[in-house]
Amino acid sequence: MQKAFKNRLLVVILFLLATASCFAALPRPVGYVNDFANVIGRDHRRQMEDVAIALRDEQGVELAVVTIRTAAPLTPKDYATQLFNEWGIGGPEDSGLLILLSVDDREIQVEVGYGLEGVLPDGKVGAILDQAVVPHLAKGEYGQGLLAGAKVFKGELAGEHYELAREDDDWLMAFIIFILIAVIVTYLYRRQDPKGPGGTVHRPRPIHVPRFPHGGGGGGFGGFGGGRSGGGGAGRKF
Repeated sequence: MQKAFKNRLLVVILFLLATASCFAALPRPVGYVNDFANVIGRDHRRQMEDVAIALRDEQGVELAVVTIRTAAPLTPKDYATQLFNEWGIGGPEDSGLLILLSVDDREIQVEVGYGLEGVLPDGKVGAILDQAVVPHLAKGEYGQGLLAGAKVFKGELAGEHYELAREDDDWLMAFIIFILIAVIVTYLYRRQDPKGPGGTVHRPRPIHVPRFPHGGGGGGFGGFGGGRSGGGGAGRKF
């Protein structure tokens, strides 16, 4: 009985130690760009810092870019969530954005704070990674890929929407051409015969195109604090 209790106690202690070691492994921030894996060149680093400072000053958003060799024993997603909350990226408004590159895991994760989930939903974040970031990472262009992502996210937060490629572009273009041809043919036909069977002049009604509203909205690094991750964002292998 006593031996069984000791065995259970040992298991609990080992579990707690393992859990504590996961949290203890998280590094401290050294700036907006934290290149712990040493894969970002000086010029790309400087440009990313400029993007982060502009985001903070213009949009009130805190951006952190982090590179690590591996997230083990955690998954890159769990590592990103824990790091986001540990650093408190985003401040009291939860307006934080974390771009985490795990080099040896060949995975990138973007973690979005509660306050930005409406502007950067998971689907949009994933599409931006697919089209603007992953192609660079797959070629080993880590600094260029991270900078491209930072710039696109900054544009989205400022209301400058990134043009995402769509698989149905060809279908949509064909449909638009068909509609234009139909409108032109109808217009020419009515010019030749302006009156209908009842003798009334038929005037073409204007075509209303719906407009969709767009959302959006000095100094060095002063530290993070208070922000929380909403669990949103996206990740991609490369």
